[in-house]
Amino acid sequence: MNSISMEEHHDLINQLIPLLQDSSFDNLLDQATTHLSNSDRFLIRMELRRLNQECQRRIDLSGTGEIREYTITGLTHRLTEEARQFLEQQLELYEGRYTVGAYESLMSYLKGEPEQAEEEPEGAPAPFRMELLPMGHYIRRRETRHTFSSAITLWQPDGAPVSGRTQDLSIRGARIKTDRKWQLNPDLPIFVSYTELASEFVAPELKHGVSYKLVEALTGSDSQSLRLRRSDSDSGLDQTFERILSVSRLRTRPELNHLLRTAKSRGYERQYLPQLNSLPLAMSIKGGKLRPSLVLQTRANQAHLDYWMDERGHSQIGAALTEERLARVLKHPREVAHQLLFSFIHLHEGHRLFFSATLWELNRLEMAACFFKHGGHKQGFKLHRIQLHAISDKDKEWACHSPVNGRAADSLVQQQLRALSLLINLESTDLGNASGFSGYDSPCHINQLRRFGQKRVSGLDPSPLACDHQELRREPRFSLQTRVVLNQGRRQLVAHSVDVSPRGLRLMLGETAELPSGEMIKVEFPELQPMAGKLKLKGLPYELVRCQQDKRTLHLKAAEGDPHAGVVFLSHLLSQNRSKIAQVGSKLQHRQLLEGMKNLILKRLYSLPFFVHKHKAHFEANLAGSSLLPSTTFQALTDPHGLSLEAILDNPVVKQHLEGVARSHDEGLRGWQATLLLHWPPQRELRKAWTLSEIGDDHDVHSKLMELGAKGHLKAVTIKLDRAQKPDLDYLQGELAAISTHALHRAKELEEMLWQIVVVGELKEVTAEILLEYRLATGETATS
Repeated sequence: MNSISMEEHHDLINQLIPLLQDSSFDNLLDQATTHLSNSDRFLIRMELRRLNQECQRRIDLSGTGEIREYTITGLTHRLTEEARQFLEQQLELYEGRYTVGAYESLMSYLKGEPEQAEEEPEGAPAPFRMELLPMGHYIRRRETRHTFSSAITLWQPDGAPVSGRTQDLSIRGARIKTDRKWQLNPDLPIFVSYTELASEFVAPELKHGVSYKLVEALTGSDSQSLRLRRSDSDSGLDQTFERILSVSRLRTRPELNHLLRTAKSRGYERQYLPQLNSLPLAMSIKGGKLRPSLVLQTRANQAHLDYWMDERGHSQIGAALTEERLARVLKHPREVAHQLLFSFIHLHEGHRLFFSATLWELNRLEMAACFFKHGGHKQGFKLHRIQLHAISDKDKEWACHSPVNGRAADSLVQQQLRALSLLINLESTDLGNASGFSGYDSPCHINQLRRFGQKRVSGLDPSPLACDHQELRREPRFSLQTRVVLNQGRRQLVAHSVDVSPRGLRLMLGETAELPSGEMIKVEFPELQPMAGKLKLKGLPYELVRCQQDKRTLHLKAAEGDPHAGVVFLSHLLSQNRSKIAQVGSKLQHRQLLEGMKNLILKRLYSLPFFVHKHKAHFEANLAGSSLLPSTTFQALTDPHGLSLEAILDNPVVKQHLEGVARSHDEGLRGWQATLLLHWPPQRELRKAWTLSEIGDDHDVHSKLMELGAKGHLKAVTIKLDRAQKPDLDYLQGELAAISTHALHRAKELEEMLWQIVVVGELKEVTAEILLEYRLATGETATS
């Protein structure tokens, strides 16, 4: 093994280790090493195999402090408490197995710790160390495994027996280790005679040989480690194993590493998903046509979701994402022109009319400059990035089961999830006069843009799945669209309801308006009045709870005090029509549907989330989220040494805002975002990042892009920083309870880690968008 090459790829190897046990690891490795030569890729594969081998070395740290004996995977070690904790953390990376990689990591940790303490001045922050956390990738087990060491004999039909010992045991599975190498046929059953257990527990049926199927075989230097699953359906054997494990509970403990990894992943996902700015939209086939079905609704993407609502309260997102456009994205996944969608809104006699076109459509008609020139002066001029992938049957099966216990969701939830066929990630950016698109010019007339007008649709509204930590409303909400007239003094505004409850309303105004929170507003329901009989639905007092950032979405609640005709009428209307009006809320099926949608989204991330922790007085951005299929952002920022964001996070503007967001307790200062230009050569010490505000005006940015493009290695990213929320430990209650029962300190370590998250960051690679915005997409500058 070439040690120099391995040193160069040290960070990349460390980032790949958590994915070693994944069934699709070979494909993931190929995708993560596309930038490497075949020889380097081969070396990395061999090194990972070496690190993944079983280790037989016993560790004895006598003379280095207070020592205790610990039995780990059948081997007894003499360790300090600190060394034991570090070793168990390493075992998590290898699915609870004691491997060469775990041993070497512990030895390096013990050897390097004193030198590091001398070199670092007291109180200095630790350098950035970006580790990867697989998100949405859970290990599901139908039954608990227990560490269990007992002598056994194994054989296959017409084969010689071999001795070994169990490493862990469950009712229907086992992990065992042979005393020597064993040539076995994976297609034949393996019979295991529990010689020691049969005599100890008077269980002769275990001595005769229990039939197993091979799940996985790992070959060591002089032994083999096998994962086995029972092939019989003998209920009597089930009871025997259950009795043995129950009686032996004092000398065994459950194998909890899979629960720890799942709980950690879900804990960080719970911080990331509510901050998601993009729209994850699931499509399904209805009536032979592709239609919007479900959309993940977060606090961050609510304004983007409301953007597509017309004055009637109907979503027009389905009219923008036509089958033709989506088919082109699927057919040409590497052509950005099909992914970039531009849109604006034209107000005409109280109607909101949407215009949209992809860059490919504009280029084909030579209408790009015309669209940008006139669209830039219209309301809601936006750029959207369409990224999507087909949902496979395997993905649907994964989404239909709980990530914690593997239980299937309700049949109605399964029916909705299995109907999904396409998952879209729609990234939206506000443009307008302040963007570089204002520099485009064209002699065309605005009427030439009529061909891009969207056909108005109804009945294509995706069902929103709220991604809040908990449902805070006292009463359920229902999706009811009706015209509402608001009177504020002498001012009258027209709106449409989005959803209602007996005491609350969410409304969409036909035009933007500045309304202060706490304002009392008189409300009228003209379309509902004929159904109200003697109740007068006019001049009803409501209090404005808040107005969203788009200045069009209002949240109202009925004024307290006298009997409220609006509350009386809506309570009666909703109770009488529960079967006809869809409820918007967080019931069991809603939670199961949200979990299923989340599992689909996290299988493939289109951005790079990262997390900042507070350790004493210092902030450390030391953990990034990854998915089974790496995002283009991850690939753009990863080099042969792994992932390093140091050049980005060391930018003085970014650093200032990161610390400001981390320390802020003001709701208005909880987030920050910006666009960065990067000089990103392979040599990390030469990398540099600038915010657009540091560079100057549009002319300066254009010149900077030309300069960086001439040097090569130009990239552009957006960075978004949000203040972390309190950890949602109720969400992790099941996992934490199971872990605490057998390893209380591990559960406390996880809780402490989640409490240390202060900032949730997100990076997105937008090089193509920036080059287009500053009129450089035709090859005036080079990227790499």
